Amino acid sequence: MKVIKIILILLILLIFFNRSPFRNSLLHNNVIVSPCDGTVTYANKNKISVFLSPLDVHVQYMPIDAYISDIKIVNKNNFKLANTPASAHNEGVRVVFSSKLGDIIVTQRVGFFVRRIINNIKIKDYRKRSSKYGFITFGSRCDIELPNNINTCLKKGDYLTGGETKII
Repeated sequence: MKVIKIILILLILLIFFNRSPFRNSLLHNNVIVSPCDGTVTYANKNKISVFLSPLDVHVQYMPIDAYISDIKIVNKNNFKLANTPASAHNEGVRVVFSSKLGDIIVTQRVGFFVRRIINNIKIKDYRKRSSKYGFITFGSRCDIELPNNINTCLKKGDYLTGGETKII
């Protein structure tokens, strides 16, 4: 009976972790929204880093209506804890979204323990803001780079909801 309870608890945790809620931003079309849930660990001018804890939704959402202009794996085989500054060099997938405001770059970074990123996009796809495009398994982070002429309104410690929270 004890084994069944443990299996049931693990199954519930797995289902909770892999939840994938629908999000829809009602903000003006020129507003860039967060591509992920999590806590801002760095925000300066046009660069933002967000830590996704195991309790956060790990789905990534389109930050704005855009075409996918590039997808690239970066820093292959480098894995540090996702909530440390060294994780800026972790392996990840860099996606460039070409929008009417300029290119927005989101790099999904894997954590130390689980190293898997799943995306359902390809180059030349056009997607609407707040639609789902990817998933990072377990602990991870996202780095966001806005066009050079756009600065973020975020600060360290802010909590973001992917597909909804305004980041400029």
